[in-house]
Amino acid sequence: MSAIPTERIRNVAVVGQTGSGKTSLVEAIHHYTNKTARMGRIEDGNTVSDFEPEEIKHRHSISLSMVSVEYRGHKINLLDTPGVLDFAGEVHAALHACDIALFVVPASDLISHDTVRVWQLAAKMGKPRMCFVNKLDKERADFEATIDRLAELFGQGLAPIEMPLGQAETLRGVIDLFSETATTYSNGSSSEAPLPDDVAVGEHKAHDMLLEGIVVADEDMMAAYLEGEIPDKSALEAIMAQAVHDSVVYPVVVGSAVREIGVDRLLDFLCEIAPPPGGDADSPVVRTLTFKTIADPFLGRVNLMKVLSGKLVADAELTNARTKTGERLHSLFSLSGKEHNTQAEAACGDIIAVAKLASVRTGDVLSSDKTEPEPEELGFEVPMLRVQVIPAAKGQEEKLALALSKLNEEEPTLRIGRDSRTHNLILSGLGELQITTALEKLERRYQLNATLAPCEVEYLETLAGPSQVEGKYKKQTGGHGQFGVARIRFAPLPRGSGIEFHDEIVGGAIPRQFIPAVEKGLMEAAEHGGMHGYPVVDFEAHLYDGAYHSVDSSEMSFKMAGSLALREALTKTSTVVLEPVMELAVTVPAHLQGDVLGDLSSRRAKVTGTELDEKAGSVTIVAMVPANEVASYASELRSITAGQGSYQATYDHHEPLPKALYNRLAPLADKEK
Repeated sequence: MSAIPTERIRNVAVVGQTGSGKTSLVEAIHHYTNKTARMGRIEDGNTVSDFEPEEIKHRHSISLSMVSVEYRGHKINLLDTPGVLDFAGEVHAALHACDIALFVVPASDLISHDTVRVWQLAAKMGKPRMCFVNKLDKERADFEATIDRLAELFGQGLAPIEMPLGQAETLRGVIDLFSETATTYSNGSSSEAPLPDDVAVGEHKAHDMLLEGIVVADEDMMAAYLEGEIPDKSALEAIMAQAVHDSVVYPVVVGSAVREIGVDRLLDFLCEIAPPPGGDADSPVVRTLTFKTIADPFLGRVNLMKVLSGKLVADAELTNARTKTGERLHSLFSLSGKEHNTQAEAACGDIIAVAKLASVRTGDVLSSDKTEPEPEELGFEVPMLRVQVIPAAKGQEEKLALALSKLNEEEPTLRIGRDSRTHNLILSGLGELQITTALEKLERRYQLNATLAPCEVEYLETLAGPSQVEGKYKKQTGGHGQFGVARIRFAPLPRGSGIEFHDEIVGGAIPRQFIPAVEKGLMEAAEHGGMHGYPVVDFEAHLYDGAYHSVDSSEMSFKMAGSLALREALTKTSTVVLEPVMELAVTVPAHLQGDVLGDLSSRRAKVTGTELDEKAGSVTIVAMVPANEVASYASELRSITAGQGSYQATYDHHEPLPKALYNRLAPLADKEK
């Protein structure tokens, strides 16, 4: 593919709910612009953009994929994204790279709130938007009802510039509301035709509404229009192009991807009205942003980059602004699914793929200016669903951790950590489907099998009251024995205080070299756990007396004495179990506030505040909730709000677990005993 200048590049994020036909539309565009290519079908698993085995298995997009096509001297980079919010990180990455978001909405199905959330994200990022009403050939297709629903969900600014000619089984073409002409489709070809009489009245009304909606953006054109002068199509398109660029008008076009109805007109629109990339094409400084990392079975790690300024050429040497290390970008190539097309150079605004860059990860900026400041984070959604990942075979923990870290390079919304107590691997994601799909990739790519288990809640214990005890370790063998006595006063401390050890030995009751051993034994016993097996925290220990033997005492004997002293204190006073409490900030549409508050109440939540955003029509509820009550809240909130809710959770503090709930600790207590 030859290099194309900035003003003729179009970067389009194709977004929408699962089943809307995004991938089918990308397939239709690829086929229309490359007649030698086959027209793949999702059902057959042979589309150009959904080529990963997991995508073929599940029959929907899982990863962001790029399909670049040439049309009328333009290069159009299509970023096909998943429609399931479990993979919202892929949508987020595509929106960072695109210059317009194309929302594919089905005319035959309800528009889900997943689509609304993506629309809101695009609005927050200031991205121009447009809609393609798809599946107008399907049973139950209803164009007018779809437009009404879009207006209800997305608000002002929607501007239908096309109407379908027929719908459902009678769909045969598209009506252009600018020129008031019809385009009909038959056997893969199209032709212009006059408006049929049965649609003329409705079309004229829609045409006048479109005209009035456009001319108000230009005072001179508005004045001429009021005097009866009708602006020509090119003038109207120029006004609309600026309004689209400014994100105040959102055009709506129509068609059927599988029958390739309206696909040519969509391409024309992208070339004529969609905004070209920004950036400084003449800048001597070359800058690129990596917005996606792909694991290619042949090339290894591949980074998708957008050229932010200057012109990128093959073999360029750039500096990673994050690591300050140099990187040589050898071959550059465009992607059409898994097909690679080598390029010698890429203009400002173009999206290019580069392989085998050692230090580059998603979010990195590469620059020819070695003083380039470190980039800000791309702001991916924080994953809230946490599970333990347990390898099927022993001895594979490190191999599993390495494989998961490679998946994290592709999906920044997957996070890998370890449980502080069990040391098991913890995988965090946006939803159950994302996590189970990650396990499928582990098996296919790395031949690793693993199972999932709920994360253990990180309970703690503390002493229920003060005590004064003696820890005595005495052991006699054939040779030297072991002898050590530590007398200690214990007392609980306020939450979050940790463990305080005080040396109050006087007169040599315990030799100085053995006192650290007492503390070490005590600390190890606290970590091992209290009456219920959880780490013991928030207490003070005063070592005030003891006894030793000139021959039989050793560090080991006093370490055991310290451990036994804590054990004795635990037996004497028992313990209080402390449960972790999270601060939860839940954002939902205002009309769902009551439902969410009721659910939080059932989870022992203490609401600390609410904040209403009238402009967005949403409310944010802040509450303190025990961690055990929100272990699977990501999936449950999605169910309660039909996908309209989101939340952030951060650890806040530990507090005593109500005694009525101690029964949930019984199995662990029995195990420890």
